[in-house]
Amino acid sequence: MGRPGVQKPDPDAEKPSAEKPSAERPGAEKPGMGNAEEEFDAFYARTYPWLAARAVMLSGNRQNAEDAVQEAYIEAMRRWPEVRTCASPEAWVTTTMRRKLSRDGRRWWFRWKPVELTVPAATTATVEETAEALAALRALGTLPPRQRQVVVMHSLEGMSYQAISAELGISVGSVGSNLHKARARLSLLLDVSPDLSRSGERLLTRMAEDPLTVALHGAVEWLTDGFRDESHRPGPDAARMDTAQGGTVRTETSRTETPRTDTAREHR
Repeated sequence: MGRPGVQKPDPDAEKPSAEKPSAERPGAEKPGMGNAEEEFDAFYARTYPWLAARAVMLSGNRQNAEDAVQEAYIEAMRRWPEVRTCASPEAWVTTTMRRKLSRDGRRWWFRWKPVELTVPAATTATVEETAEALAALRALGTLPPRQRQVVVMHSLEGMSYQAISAELGISVGSVGSNLHKARARLSLLLDVSPDLSRSGERLLTRMAEDPLTVALHGAVEWLTDGFRDESHRPGPDAARMDTAQGGTVRTETSRTETPRTDTAREHR
């Protein structure tokens, strides 16, 4: 598929003045950055695993997560001359993914219920790391969508109450209420201290003494490794999580199953 947002520079065009910063010319080639199409391919390969992992953490549904990631990359591809000059292209594509999930989620949240989630297993992880990651994902799967969204955005992404409020279109008070409920339930299920003694927002989101945030970071790192490993093997290992019926979790390893189509990469 072509890159509709990338334009090749015209060698006969007048060169811009030295005083004009490149940030004002989003379609211009940066010195030493090479071909724009190759840059986007490299960006995709480098960022896809962790973006897919974060989408799964937010949604709890792999198909919805991959659809959101796919749309985010398509939009980034179309607007690559602009995106590549951003202070953080990674933040741009992450925000686009989150907004896609939030927009689509409003259509099915009212009929939400825990569902089975199949994710790629991180082959380099230890047994303990895998068990801890699956426990965190299972616990997340018991949360209502809004609570899950808020706790991931705050405790994992490090977003402030105000930023979450603005992005989701809910009040700051609603952000705090959903976060409080989510942290209380996750802490109970994971048997860690909820640290709910303070009603106000922390100055620092991730603190060394916050085991819940550490657990969520461990889960997303495990997922990232799994998506990265999956892209390099034809028959992926799978960690199958059944969050229904009390949140039972079982893991499966299979190299003979029919490989799943990765919809997040079909457009490329």
